[in-house]
Amino acid sequence: MGTEQSAAALRESVAPGAAVRVLLVAGGGDGRVLGAALRGEGWCVVSAGVEFVAVAREFRPDVVVLHGIPADLRGRLARLEEVAPEVPVLFVSGDVARAVARVRALMESAGGRAPSLVVGDLVMDEEAREVTRGGEPVRLTATEFELLRYLMRNPRRVLSKAQILERVWGAGAGARGNLVELYISYLRRKIDVGAGRGVPMIHTRRGAGYVLKAADPGAGGRQGPPPRVSGG
Repeated sequence: MGTEQSAAALRESVAPGAAVRVLLVAGGGDGRVLGAALRGEGWCVVSAGVEFVAVAREFRPDVVVLHGIPADLRGRLARLEEVAPEVPVLFVSGDVARAVARVRALMESAGGRAPSLVVGDLVMDEEAREVTRGGEPVRLTATEFELLRYLMRNPRRVLSKAQILERVWGAGAGARGNLVELYISYLRRKIDVGAGRGVPMIHTRRGAGYVLKAADPGAGGRQGPPPRVSGG
């Protein structure tokens, strides 16, 4: 992605402070897979190549992730330190899940994630593992909580069964799409149908997957945050 494209991505991204900003410096197919995985965490990700210093100046990332790039970076990294002296730089390679976990741990230790996820009147306190809708508590199992967390980190983004299986149950889940259908039905009973929950928030996109979005205020719900541009 060129500097101009990165600047455009920044202008179209979520509002400042609404998401962790990740500048991914990577190449090849592995870089694209890692970028998709980072976006799956609900982070705002912009990719760059050798021009990453100029992109960092425009994007102002919370973290710079270097993956699969030439080792001769001393000069560029020195310029990056001048442009963004307080931004951590993380070198990753190999397993994508492990790389994402390292970025997540870094952001959480630095306070890079808000204490709560909020979509309309649905609120999740990740640390306390508590969920409310309209101020009323919603009791979830561990698996239901992880599924809802993934949906809430990606509001208004259609997530396929394959993406949900990978993120919630792991690679070993294979093609068991019925797991997703089953747990989506459990969530709907508790989030959308349970006593006085109001307008449904979990929607099926036939042939594509599922999407969580705030209720339309015209239907009696509250307005949610602006759509996140996921970048793909």
